[in-house]
Amino acid sequence: MNVDGEVKSPQRVVYTADMTLLSAINAAGGFSEYANQAKIQVMHGGKTILLDVRNLRKDPSLDITLQPGDRIYIPRTFW
Repeated sequence: MNVDGEVKSPQRVVYTADMTLLSAINAAGGFSEYANQAKIQVMHGGKTILLDVRNLRKDPSLDITLQPGDRIYIPRTFW
């Protein structure tokens, strides 16, 4: 799966059966200082899902389990 955009090391991450959104972002080095953590895009099952990572940190049950072929894009924030 691809993790792209505002992460420290954009890359293809090796999928594991228990991989979640946050674990995939961590595998790509975590967020860059310019990451917009409120508008994470996950291309999952032919759909694009928008997620706010701040909500996932408050309630870890919202951290989605990823599937092979999913793509994650972290946009740049505009202050």
